[in-house]
Amino acid sequence: MATFTTTDGVEIDFRDSGATASGRTLVLLHGWSQSRATWDRAVPALAAQHRVVSYDHRGHGRSGKPDHGARVARLAADLAELVAHLGIGSYDLVGHSMGASVAWSHIDNQGTGALDSLVVVDQPSACVVLPWMTPEEGAAAGAILDFPSTEGFVGAVGAPDATETRRAFLVSMLSDVLPEDDLAFLFGENLQMPGPWGARLLLDHAMQDWRDVLPRIDVPTLVVAGEVSHVAPASQQWTAEHVPGARLRTFGADEGGSHFPFYEGPAHFTRVLLDFIAGTPGPRG
Repeated sequence: MATFTTTDGVEIDFRDSGATASGRTLVLLHGWSQSRATWDRAVPALAAQHRVVSYDHRGHGRSGKPDHGARVARLAADLAELVAHLGIGSYDLVGHSMGASVAWSHIDNQGTGALDSLVVVDQPSACVVLPWMTPEEGAAAGAILDFPSTEGFVGAVGAPDATETRRAFLVSMLSDVLPEDDLAFLFGENLQMPGPWGARLLLDHAMQDWRDVLPRIDVPTLVVAGEVSHVAPASQQWTAEHVPGARLRTFGADEGGSHFPFYEGPAHFTRVLLDFIAGTPGPRG
């Protein structure tokens, strides 16, 4: 484990491990309220073949807990700064949940020049039906909330007594066969994020509309869905259909196909991810 400090003074905790002979570097982005530790079941198999970098977003895990920067765009800037700090010329970017939004923000602002491939894990391109969408358009992209429900949910997450709300939200993302000690671990990681700061970040995340970014992605892309996730698998099919040449892989319940397939079914997930990486051209830079 190591740390680096961003340009606005936040210490980011990261892990850099694995083989380098392949010339590939996988950068793993965790979701809202979680941490890089959620990737730990997948990292050994990935690091046996490639260099793997995982880190805690600001406000999460063991990274700094600032009062500022509760925006997806700032998290995307942190990604760019970490990659530059490590001297990585190009990399395969894997984003889970909000981590996929961080990846889309990076692409929106800096393009795909540094990316060898992109993997989107179970994240709708829109979470809320925004004023310029019809309900049908929002539903197709994966939006499950409207403005009033978003306000209520974000307020509940940021409230002083939000522990049970946060736990219930986490449970909704997982399969009903997950052992209790695994749930306890994930919830412990969740609680490392300060609630009020996390609520601000969640609102920013929920209000993004990444649909116009998808057609501009010009690197090999894998979209991952979960059969028993709270995210509708059809929304991930919609995402894959709007990224040129993208592939879709839906994990079944017997493969750990919840919102966390890399945690509930790491062997299945890593096999699919490694096969995808092996089938792409490789470093562009």
